[in-house]
Amino acid sequence: MAEGGWALVTGAAGGIGAAICRQLAGQGLSVLMLDRDEAALAAAAERVRAAGGRAEMLVADATAPDAPEEAMARIRALEGRLDALVNVAGGSGPRPVRSIEEMDDALWEHVIALNLTSTFRFCRAAVPEMRARGHGRIVNFSSIVARGRKGPVTTQGARLAYATAKAALLGFTAQLAKDEAPHGITVNALMPSLILAEQGSRIRGRFEALPEAARAVMLRDFPTGRAGEAEEVAAVVGFLCSAAASYVSGVGLPVDGAFL
Repeated sequence: MAEGGWALVTGAAGGIGAAICRQLAGQGLSVLMLDRDEAALAAAAERVRAAGGRAEMLVADATAPDAPEEAMARIRALEGRLDALVNVAGGSGPRPVRSIEEMDDALWEHVIALNLTSTFRFCRAAVPEMRARGHGRIVNFSSIVARGRKGPVTTQGARLAYATAKAALLGFTAQLAKDEAPHGITVNALMPSLILAEQGSRIRGRFEALPEAARAVMLRDFPTGRAGEAEEVAAVVGFLCSAAASYVSGVGLPVDGAFL
């Protein structure tokens, strides 16, 4: 990427989002880090700056309809250009739901909004600017759960809604990639498996709170015998946002240690 470009990363305070910000900053991009958790966001931004990168914060809920335009306005105010958009914000909801009859409308709509609608809105805000310049990189976050997962609900909450949203993101990514390929914009999706970040991160906390036997059952299904690390996902995002990935678009890429 050319000097002076910006990457907008949603869900930037979480373990994966923070690792992505550090990765992209290390590649020479300035990062606008968006998350609703102000304290965690400040800590994540400080780690980017401590490593010599440029990071700006935007405290906002990714599901808020005005959040994408607010982010774009911030980048314009910084006299920057948007080179990359990474839609990390997502989640499976605050409580486990094991059967469809337990899924109320509010929980379903929350999970769809957090994963799918937020991604659509941020892409809608970013694409016109990228198109005008004839260049852009978009990375969306799906999941291996997009293909469904058997067994008990573990680290996922409302798994049915989550799988639906993550599957829809694959179709969204494929179509947007075809629509924008003539304009120099690549659009790809990652499908991570169980990814653990530093101590205190949400997914690591959920995983480590499980009984030892439950953790062993989860890891038994992974050929690698372990969960992934946030930095391993961030490295893939770094490639997809680089000039080297100019001919990679429309892909739903598992980052799962050969799980699928």
